[in-house]
Amino acid sequence: MSLIQEVFMETDWDEGVSARQLRDQRMQELQAQGLICTSENLYNVQGQRVFVLVASPPPKERMSRNEGMPTREERSASADPSSAPTRPLPHRPVRSLPTFETR
Repeated sequence: MSLIQEVFMETDWDEGVSARQLRDQRMQELQAQGLICTSENLYNVQGQRVFVLVASPPPKERMSRNEGMPTREERSASADPSSAPTRPLPHRPVRSLPTFETR
């Protein structure tokens, strides 16, 4: 479900109180559906009140970075060096150290 934004303008009803009550009722309906709602009381250019409702789905639970990973103690306890796979080291020629001449 995506973001829901609804606007209740004072001019749509006789009083701003009616618009605010309808916004609050709608907010309760959406919260009952499990959405997270916020409301704002704003003014338009003509100076009339505008009651805004924003509803969004709850955030999905994220796995923490280390969740599901073994702890350091668990890794060291289960680590058996004899069972670890070994591979031969690549053959590299031995390099001599550079020499510098100073004057």
